[in-house]
Amino acid sequence: MITIKSYNDYRDVMKAFKSKKLNLLTVVSRGGLGKTFISEEELTDEAPLIFTGHVTPLSLYKTLYEKSREDVEFIVVFDDVDALMLNKTNVALLKQLCDTRETKTIKYFTASPLLGSTPSEFETKCKVLMLMNDLKPEDKNLQALMTRSHLMHFIPEDIEVLSNMKTFAKDKNILNFIEIYASFSNSLNLRCYKRAEELKNAGLNWKSSIINDLKVDSDLLAIHNLLIKYKTNTEREKHFKGSRMTFYRKLKILLSKNPQLKKTYNVGRVK
Repeated sequence: MITIKSYNDYRDVMKAFKSKKLNLLTVVSRGGLGKTFISEEELTDEAPLIFTGHVTPLSLYKTLYEKSREDVEFIVVFDDVDALMLNKTNVALLKQLCDTRETKTIKYFTASPLLGSTPSEFETKCKVLMLMNDLKPEDKNLQALMTRSHLMHFIPEDIEVLSNMKTFAKDKNILNFIEIYASFSNSLNLRCYKRAEELKNAGLNWKSSIINDLKVDSDLLAIHNLLIKYKTNTEREKHFKGSRMTFYRKLKILLSKNPQLKKTYNVGRVK
């Protein structure tokens, strides 16, 4: 498995795949990092065939056949392989698509009249990209596919995700808030900003949404709010729901990653 930690490197991988030198590429990352969007964006010129979620075997086969008539070396993207794996016939078709030979023979036999004039087999040189949120090592069908694939794990750190978020985020208040707490998290994703933006536009509590998404200690947000609302540490610790010791301990944690807050809110000496 190859590990990719930056968005620039991920784009480079997609550009390499676009050259059609790789037969089968599998990218694994947690959801919400933008792998689908970036993949589609980088592959746009090739007009890839994209399958997302559930698809019937007959529909899958016919769509692949029609695409092969346009371009024998087309690119096909499977986003959410788990749904496909629920059907044994889909699994059989995937295994044929992921054949390591340059020219693959895809076969599908059915008595259904819905197949119409579509032949029961065809040849293709298509290249396959599979996008997954996680690997399930106990899935033997998936194991069979992975042995034929170039496997890449996309695991950008939260600071890298934040940098990518800055390329499209328009609301600076939300972005600045996320930046304060991202350093305490390892679960930041691009959807975090989108959800917060929608909540803010609806007049709802968007800050708590971010804290929950990032799985950050809610006391840090409580102390941050106290810094904004009150002018002295004495007032702040008085209105903190926890103990005085906890207030200063959590305040130190908040300031350790955000020293700029000390000057912004005139925090003074932390006991």
